[in-house]
Parts: sequence; C-alpha cells; structure tokens
Amino acid sequence: MDGITFKLVENDSELEGAFEVRRVVFVEEQDIDEDEEYDGLDHEALQMVAKRNDEIIGTARVRFLGEDKAKIERMAVLKSFRRRGIGSGMMSFLTSELEARYIRHVVLHAQYIVIPFYESCGYSSTGSPFWEAGIKHIAMEKRIPG
Repeated sequence: MDGITFKLVENDSELEGAFEVRRVVFVEEQDIDEDEEYDGLDHEALQMVAKRNDEIIGTARVRFLGEDKAKIERMAVLKSFRRRGIGSGMMSFLTSELEARYIRHVVLHAQYIVIPFYESCGYSSTGSPFWEAGIKHIAMEKRIPG
C-alpha cells in the first residue's frame, strides 16, 4: 500500500473523484442504475477517499443514523487496485474517524460475495439475505468499544 493515503473529502474535486469511482464500480461494472446509485443522500454524508498520489482509487460514505450509530455505504475500490489491502485500510480509517466522533454502533449492507471481507474487519451478519439494486446483500454490524 505504498503511496496510498486515506482522507476525508475536502473539496469538490475530491468529491467528483469519489463519484467517478462509484460510477465505474457500481454503474459500469455492476450495472446498477445511476438514479439508484446517486440517491440524493450524498450531501448529508461524510465522504472519504483512498488516493494513490493524486488519483482517487477508492471511496466510501458514512451516514449518521443517530447519536451513536452510523452506516457505511457506497464503498468501492477500482478493480485494478483490489486485493491490495486498500479496502481494509479504508475500513480502519473509517473506524478511527467514527470512534473519534463517539459512534459506537456501525452498520452496513454487504454484497453477499464480500461478506468474508467485512467479517475480517470485525463485522457480523444480522438478519436474512435481501436484494438491493438487484444484488444479494446482508446487513452487518460492528460495535466500537467506548
């Protein structure tokens, strides 16, 4: 992961880069409808990016659901950068950010094929599988000690 940095989005250029990663991964690769991907909730979310030098190669957003609860959404890494620890680095970065904001309960909807990845980040499945954007998912959660 040499040269990879993780940071909160600080400007329009970084936000546009995050949206482009999501477009490539979700709209092009996974054939998710753009209207579903860009759901109008980005303005209320905390956005983060993974960068290699000045290139944005990964992104995720966090929406706050309550005083101590948040949901990680729209996590994506460009295909040529997958399986290099970038996703784990993003999750570690987000956990630190959320812990600093006194968030103790984190949830997400994991695509079924990446459940082992989220389990390796400390998440546990909750409930039954369901379909979202035409893709099988499961709800997962993690408690952050306070």
